[in-house]
Amino acid sequence: MKNALIPVSLVALLLIGAGCASTPTNTNTNTPATETPAATTTTPETVATSTAETTNANTNVNAPAPKPPTAPKPTTSTGVKKTFYVEFDDNGAYPGSGTAAKGSTVTVTFKVRTTNVFYNGLVVKSSGLDLGKIAAGESKTVTFTAVEDTTFSAQWITGNTKARWTLIAR
Repeated sequence: MKNALIPVSLVALLLIGAGCASTPTNTNTNTPATETPAATTTTPETVATSTAETTNANTNVNAPAPKPPTAPKPTTSTGVKKTFYVEFDDNGAYPGSGTAAKGSTVTVTFKVRTTNVFYNGLVVKSSGLDLGKIAAGESKTVTFTAVEDTTFSAQWITGNTKARWTLIAR
């Protein structure tokens, strides 16, 4: 008789375990539809019960439309930096020119040589920038955005142009 009770006991434990499972909580403001509990049956070995079931009355809500992808920015050379070192004397500029992409940031260091410089210095300027007098052996640095071709001239303090350096913007 003891062996006959083992399967019945297992079934009873399974049914009791199923009744102990937590019921989902419903956060919806709609009232849930419920079923009436089933009849309870009692046997000497086990007690079987059934729990009320709830139906979810939630309605699907459309998700917001995804944002359209933004167009990639056109590739430009605005982030490019270009550096030049130029020396002047009364005979010319060394090197005579440089090239940079339009929109790039250009840094140019102008140095006046200690030899072949009359009046002990040169005045360096362009149409939009004036670096003033640079004494022999000294240098000045200028930074700007390459928009168009720009020519820097080195002059004596009397105004005679002695050398030119051109930035070619492409």
